[in-house]
Amino acid sequence: MVAPQAFPPGSPDFVSFLPDRVWYLTVDGQDMWCRRPYAFFFSSPEAASRFALAMDSTFPLVPIGVASKELVSTDGVAALRSLLVTRVFLDPEIDPTTGDVFGQILRFEDVQ
Repeated sequence: MVAPQAFPPGSPDFVSFLPDRVWYLTVDGQDMWCRRPYAFFFSSPEAASRFALAMDSTFPLVPIGVASKELVSTDGVAALRSLLVTRVFLDPEIDPTTGDVFGQILRFEDVQ
């Protein structure tokens, strides 16, 4: 398991961990589905779809792609904060034995 890392939003260190385009899961085609305090970003729509199937959610989750620069913009970070998200999984996986979500986590709860 990778230890959480804290990066200021918009800094090169934070952006360097994200591909140019990031996918997240949504129910309505716009709003991000998350499990507070966690959000889930994916490097491909296939990875997002696999995760959605593994989550076995009662919601019809589908991936939507956005430019990663939008997610780390002031508005993007404000939107995550409004959802009470403080940690973002990058390409998470689900442990088939325990059902726990694991993977690289970016943490930004202490960033102003």
